[in-house]
Amino acid sequence: MVNLSSTKKRKLSATQYFCYNGIIAALYFTLVFAFQFLSFKEVQFRVAECLTILPAVFPFSILGITVGCFLSNFLSIWGWSDLIFGTLCTLIAAYVTSKIKSPYLAVLPPIILNAFGLPLVWLLLGGAPAYWINVAWVFLGQAVVLYTLGIPTYYLCKKHIAPIVYPFMEENQP
Repeated sequence: MVNLSSTKKRKLSATQYFCYNGIIAALYFTLVFAFQFLSFKEVQFRVAECLTILPAVFPFSILGITVGCFLSNFLSIWGWSDLIFGTLCTLIAAYVTSKIKSPYLAVLPPIILNAFGLPLVWLLLGGAPAYWINVAWVFLGQAVVLYTLGIPTYYLCKKHIAPIVYPFMEENQP
């Protein structure tokens, strides 16, 4: 497994940056599309949310997660509000996650921001008046997905994908 703290990370080229983020956005969208029956209700188990831990390993992935969420929200029953506010919650959560290196703590921003943010938007738009019940349901769905799928995704990416993205270790440098 690559020790990212001792890795001398090279800066990604623009091509690599956009390709990696395009892959992440496409994967996020594909997971939402395949599991849309679980992704857009008050009790949502959005499988694609397991990818929101990626900024803890790959800080550049904020763009891919955000674009994937935005595109996926075109499928949402909440319409324009999910396009704007759901994507904004994801963007902020991804940024905060990129600053956290512990996987068990890195899952908290998407859980907390979605749990409190999305029901607030629903409440303000008059679509779902039971705020605290919706907070509990979104919190539960996010926590289940991120702890059961997100943590393994973190370790899988750190062990197998990070060496591809960051191939140069400090000890290999002249």
